[in-house]
Amino acid sequence: MLPKEYNWLLNNPEIERKYAGEYIAIIGEAVVAHGKDFKQVLQEAEKYSKGPYIHKVPSSDKELVV
Repeated sequence: MLPKEYNWLLNNPEIERKYAGEYIAIIGEAVVAHGKDFKQVLQEAEKYSKGPYIHKVPSSDKELVV
């Protein structure tokens, strides 16, 4: 079963457009931290909750083929 944060991300494609090329930390249905440095994003997100869902958003200039 996929995390609820992943399902929320799939249902909100504008999030990936907004944060293209960055790491985003999601807790529940909110982006709580974002940036290009994974460690900084993790540290910021862990202020809100241990074990946040972190996703690397592909750059907008590259197409992801699945």
